[in-house]
Amino acid sequence: MTSGLPSRFARLAPSLVLASFLLVTACATGPARQPAPIETGQSRGDRGNDRTDRGNQGVEEEGLDGLHDDQGITPADNVPEADNGYFTPDFMGDRDLFRIGVLLPFSHPNSGVRAEAEGMLAGIEMALFDHAGENMLVLPKDTAGSQSQAIAMAEEVLDEGADVILGPLFGTNIEALNREGLGSETQIIGFSNDSSVAGGNTWLASITPEQEVAALVSYAMSQGYRQFAYFGPQSDLGQRIETALQREASRVGGRVAASGFYPESTQSPDSEARYIANAVNNAQQGGGKVAILIPERGTQLRRVGPLLSYYGMSRSVQMMGLSGWDDQSIWREPSLRGGWFVAPSRDDVQAFNTKFQRIYGTGPSALASTAYDAAALVSQLGADGEVTREEIASRDGYLGVNGVFRFDGSGTTERRLSIYEVSGSQGAVEINKAAQTFDPGTS
Repeated sequence: MTSGLPSRFARLAPSLVLASFLLVTACATGPARQPAPIETGQSRGDRGNDRTDRGNQGVEEEGLDGLHDDQGITPADNVPEADNGYFTPDFMGDRDLFRIGVLLPFSHPNSGVRAEAEGMLAGIEMALFDHAGENMLVLPKDTAGSQSQAIAMAEEVLDEGADVILGPLFGTNIEALNREGLGSETQIIGFSNDSSVAGGNTWLASITPEQEVAALVSYAMSQGYRQFAYFGPQSDLGQRIETALQREASRVGGRVAASGFYPESTQSPDSEARYIANAVNNAQQGGGKVAILIPERGTQLRRVGPLLSYYGMSRSVQMMGLSGWDDQSIWREPSLRGGWFVAPSRDDVQAFNTKFQRIYGTGPSALASTAYDAAALVSQLGADGEVTREEIASRDGYLGVNGVFRFDGSGTTERRLSIYEVSGSQGAVEINKAAQTFDPGTS
């Protein structure tokens, strides 16, 4: 049977940050439903109703209230072991287990990072309840966001028999695992968006900004835009995004007419806004329509966005943003109205968000659905006892909460993404729905 996650995140963190405890999850009693290959068009289905029909023993009805000693939290000093010496709880002693190591920063100094880690673990638990069989075991480990701790926890979870690792969250921690050669012992699916740390047996489940830029440029070109501009922070990430814009525009026959960088710490980049507004207007007068990419989010986006119109940028310039714009708090900003941004298609994501809210009493964290997809994938691929590089790299792809996805040869994730338009009172409207296959000619 299953061990429950606490119904509120406030109850989740304390049990995870104690190094002497392990959370063990054995999934639903019914057989795992195999993933539907994308080319079949089959539905993944939602097993939530199935659990209710089996006598109110599903995760919702159990309340997920407290992790009892006999349901999954076991002091490390008294860990039961199988003949091979790997960690095996008493109630799973007769099963051939598939162990999933989870490396996340549950005790990170930043409260936002801690909340993200908790949300991701909750997403992983949801995926296993939905998709895995009785032989799946989850071994969460706290990296604290530290490279040395990430290495130590990876070694520990491998010693405990992990067949695959989900995490870490940060690119620097993933790079540390690669440097130690830990990927040679198993497949690692991390959650950083830094594509430089992928490769070999290390994969990244997150959507990279390069992929978001490519989707935006592709759509803009289809709407007759051949000129682009960048206005964003002078940071490592900002440089990556501007480079991606340059590369993608050139690849499809467009060009970047102007780039404006401002210090990452500034809240009101007036001189930079004046410069880019003039440069964009000049480009539009001389070469046709311009689309400008502003890769900010939240409060900073609400500060930066209005500056361009204030300094005279033409209203006909098309503003664009990445998935950070997928935020209700910014959709009422008048200067962003009509702007485009890229994000996964909402149909499945909204269903996931509703289910998450029902189970945990709060909305999912930003990467909870990404963690769900990664866990669903490995639990299903691992039904035969192993997850191989060849299986992960299948070119057919997989259908997840965030739409169809597959891993490319470099270890990053390729996803089909939708384009949305900020419409003020209506929030954001999906104007170009993500394709549901990887057939040639779709994007």
